[in-house]
Amino acid sequence: MTTTAPADDITGDMVEPATVKRGRPGRMLIGLGVGIAVLLVGLAVPYVVTDTYRMSLLLDATILSMLALGIGFMARHLGMISLGHGAFFGTAAYAVGVAITNWGWSPLNAVIFAILLGSALALVMGVLVVRASGFGFLMLTLALSQALYQLSVQISAREWTGAYDGKLITYEPDMTFLGLTQADLINPGLFWPFAWSALVVSGIVLWVVGRSKFGTTLEGIRENEERMRFSGYNTFLPRLIAFVLSGSVASLGGALFAMNAGYISPQILGFTQAGDSLIAALIGGFGIILGPVIGTFLFVYAQANFNFGGNLHLLTGLLLIVVLVFMPGGITGTLQKVYRRIRGKDRQVSDERGRSGRDIASDRADASELRAENEQ
Repeated sequence: MTTTAPADDITGDMVEPATVKRGRPGRMLIGLGVGIAVLLVGLAVPYVVTDTYRMSLLLDATILSMLALGIGFMARHLGMISLGHGAFFGTAAYAVGVAITNWGWSPLNAVIFAILLGSALALVMGVLVVRASGFGFLMLTLALSQALYQLSVQISAREWTGAYDGKLITYEPDMTFLGLTQADLINPGLFWPFAWSALVVSGIVLWVVGRSKFGTTLEGIRENEERMRFSGYNTFLPRLIAFVLSGSVASLGGALFAMNAGYISPQILGFTQAGDSLIAALIGGFGIILGPVIGTFLFVYAQANFNFGGNLHLLTGLLLIVVLVFMPGGITGTLQKVYRRIRGKDRQVSDERGRSGRDIASDRADASELRAENEQ
């Protein structure tokens, strides 16, 4: 029997210990309405941000957020930190390049194939690693991801991956992806609606899954897997499904990355890509679905504006230390704690006011009774 280490070995205070509350239908509809509103508002961003450079930063952050979303989903609901989701992201990107450049497929078919291939890889990898937990799970996902990186840079794989030189995606001028030509795809303003829609829809799907009965089962496994086993639950299958689902979201991000960039570097399969996404998710926080997204946007912005003197990794490390020491729940987790304290104080004040009001009413009633007795 596999012995599972507690999730706190890895995540500690980075994940809220309380289980996810299954939402009522009304609240679920409100959440979906908010998601649709965010989707529609976000589609107007290219009309507000007219600078191409800033628009490209927003687009990069949006695409990379899908990788961070997958990592955050596993950490939030299972307490498992993965360094292998970069493998799904990179595999999907290479699959797009191979399908279009080598096989002559249409871009849309190539993207669908890439997502399916990345999901299949997540399934195979998940069967091998999800029985582990804690540092064992982290190191297994890292090892398999690094194995794919080494395969991609082999000379024998140059025809498919370009080895260390990377792979340039080329296809016929008359081919389009949902109406966009290859020149349109590298335009951040034109490609933005597709990337933003994919991110919001992915976030909504993961949010709904997290608030469903399945999400509650995942929370139970995270809190006490042994008890869930003794209660008759199969803990392996829910873990595997969650791993594949999060890998599919990362694969979607990788496919869109390849379509927008038109070039794939082997570095997206390396440790740096997965590590940066994990750091971004940690900074944003795992407590809510928006945490990894917020962290990724901040990380991309900092990477573009504070990379002076080649000290980006030094500054990133210092920021990560500050977050882990002073804000263990990330930015969103800290904001949640502040909000709960304020809300708790407001409730305390209202309770005190309610008690004082009841005391005053009781005193008045006593006074009325005394007056009535005196009159008698």
